[in-house]
Amino acid sequence: MDAPSAEALHWAGGAGELVAAGALAVSALSAEAAVPAGAACVVFVVSGTLRGGAAAAVRAVLEQSAVRHCVLVCGDEAEGGGAAELEETLRRWMGEGGCAEVVLRGPPLLAPVSPELCLLPALAALLPPLTGPGGPGPAEVGLSALPAELRAAVRALVGDLDSLFTALGLREESFAVGTLSRVVAAELASYAPAKNRRRTATNKASVIFVDRTLDLAGAVGHHGDNLAEKILSVLPKLPGHKTDVMVNMVELTALQTTDETCSIIAPGCLAQPK
Repeated sequence: MDAPSAEALHWAGGAGELVAAGALAVSALSAEAAVPAGAACVVFVVSGTLRGGAAAAVRAVLEQSAVRHCVLVCGDEAEGGGAAELEETLRRWMGEGGCAEVVLRGPPLLAPVSPELCLLPALAALLPPLTGPGGPGPAEVGLSALPAELRAAVRALVGDLDSLFTALGLREESFAVGTLSRVVAAELASYAPAKNRRRTATNKASVIFVDRTLDLAGAVGHHGDNLAEKILSVLPKLPGHKTDVMVNMVELTALQTTDETCSIIAPGCLAQPK
């Protein structure tokens, strides 16, 4: 699994759910990941589309292992390259006799922090561009004015939001605060599948987009006036995670040590049910 997928799983029961369902091992998606001996099938879970580093990691694992059956769960290839083409690519990487299946998921992978709050770990790195002197003004920024990598991220976000709203049967009315938010709202409004969805959806919803850089402003700032805010701002991040914090559990045990490199007890986190 890639990091955003693992983080979503972290909030939905953890890797133990996959092991209980029959998985021999669960590991991070990387070129060095090893397939357990005796495994008949390997499953890859990718939060986005199979491109860039994710594609290189999947290829390396398949070429280095003897497994001849793989399943890929990934985002919809909105810009071409559907399931059939992906399956052919995976079979080519496995070599002769390989069997591949591709599952194009619908809604994005959400991290269910609470019944009222879900997060998108895959968007942790998505930040509005900071316009400098001589650059385009806020009113001039459109999708075409954004860097290529950010344009791809916005298109992926629009596709994920449309999939989520389709699953919920929503007909949204969008409001935007900030430059990038206006771009996202405009792209969602003109997105062809979203237009078709809004014609038939029965549930109305208001969607508010706010640029993350506006956290610097008092109107949308965090002031630490509630327990959750204090916990998130004081405790360190759980290693490899963007949405959870690390709780030192050693203080609750008799295994006291002054050696900072000694980690006898695994850290706690907010996602643990108890």
